[in-house]
Amino acid sequence: MAFKIQDHIEGLSEDAKDYIESSVEYYKLDAYKKTAKATSALLKFFIISGIFLLFFAFLLIAIAIWLGELLNSMYLGFFIVAGVNLLLIIFFSSVGKKLIDGFVLRVFGEIFASIEDEVNKPD
Repeated sequence: MAFKIQDHIEGLSEDAKDYIESSVEYYKLDAYKKTAKATSALLKFFIISGIFLLFFAFLLIAIAIWLGELLNSMYLGFFIVAGVNLLLIIFFSSVGKKLIDGFVLRVFGEIFASIEDEVNKPD
């Protein structure tokens, strides 16, 4: 009878060990999947941001040329656009920190919440 209890305890110990190993493997895979999705979302964000910045740069150049033609002085158009950009930089560096931080936290919170929903949905 003592051997049966000892065998049962050894079997229970092996089952617990297997359970812990499989749980660790599951969480490793889960972390890998979440990391991959977060990296993909960040990469997509940076690509879209880069394209938007190119668009914005060309738009500002076009506005500067248009203003230069209106004022019959090309450099004045570029100075006006540069001045507006300088004012925007001053505004966002002084007041916009809270706005930008809130926006970034909200966007990344939505990204990670959607990743969590995808991971937890039944397959």
